[in-house]
Amino acid sequence: MTGITTSDAETRGATSLRQATTDGHETVAAASKIILVRHGLPGGPAGPDPGLGPEGVDQARRLGSWLRGLPVVQVVASSYMRAHETARHAAEPLGLDVRVDERLREWDSDRAVYATPEAIAATDRGRAFAEGRYDDFVPDYDRDATAARMRSAVLDAAAAAPGELSVLVSHGGVINTLLSDILRAPSPFFFNPAYTSVSRIAVTRSGRLVVQSVNETAHLG
Repeated sequence: MTGITTSDAETRGATSLRQATTDGHETVAAASKIILVRHGLPGGPAGPDPGLGPEGVDQARRLGSWLRGLPVVQVVASSYMRAHETARHAAEPLGLDVRVDERLREWDSDRAVYATPEAIAATDRGRAFAEGRYDDFVPDYDRDATAARMRSAVLDAAAAAPGELSVLVSHGGVINTLLSDILRAPSPFFFNPAYTSVSRIAVTRSGRLVVQSVNETAHLG
């Protein structure tokens, strides 16, 4: 967001959430619910911002069919094509528009060519990731700043729909970062999210984030 720092946005999100809800017990049952989704499998051509390939479109449509049975009130996505297209296909059965939030973007926003983790598995960078050498895999990665902007995006989504269910479509690296930050995991990359996998977060009335599930894929079966 132009003119708003990440820390300002996070503070504002938590404040708005408290103001948007009535006084009550600090319970997960009364919390706003967030479904955090990784985008579908990208296709070509190679470049910094590819859209979905045919398999990714199918994954997104399966996600939409599954979401149709849930009381979703808003769908928010990164502006990157692979995430926005996933959100659009998923939102269509719900009759909802997709709102863009730049804070949901991936951590490597300046990369010239996007490559899936599977595509780089045999490279030095891919081996560094597989072996847990994350400083070598992402040498310019700012874990704290990335976690803070993701938190602010989640808090603002919850504030916009207090007590309701929202879907946020983002990217594997930043989803890892947010969940590891909430769980206080030592590694910022503790799992590899499947394409269109679902992780659930509850946002309590005080702005506390509670991880309820990680990497659900039943909707793809």
